[in-house]
Amino acid sequence: MMTTRYIPFDVFQNITCTGMELYDLRHSYVGDDGKPLTAYFSLPIGDDLLKIHFNDADVVRVLDELLLSTEEYGIELVGMKPYHFAYRVENSRFFLSQSEFYRDQYREALHYRFITGGACLDVLTKSVPDFALVRCFARDDSEADEV
Repeated sequence: MMTTRYIPFDVFQNITCTGMELYDLRHSYVGDDGKPLTAYFSLPIGDDLLKIHFNDADVVRVLDELLLSTEEYGIELVGMKPYHFAYRVENSRFFLSQSEFYRDQYREALHYRFITGGACLDVLTKSVPDFALVRCFARDDSEADEV
């Protein structure tokens, strides 16, 4: 039986995936040193967004969380935590389904997975993610004029 290993990591004191949603996704092929990816996730409380940025994202996909469970059917999953948002994943079907050329040329690439209540963001990359909280909505008229 195939085993996929999930290695959870905390983002801002372990934000849980409950109530989070993928809000916006920007992936460009025009970066100076790669293909930058920026994803924004709504948080369960407040108006801030969680911003995740990769300087160079090789392969990106967004998958409905329900479809993820069918992809992992028959695979032993190790390391998954209830309501956890951020993982590095080893030996996933998604990573192993990439071409032999990709896996050979990008041996240092890692698989990151971000899980919300409705969607899953998978990123294959050699770069590390950068996390920030950003304002989504102006809280009053004076702030709206500054934007």
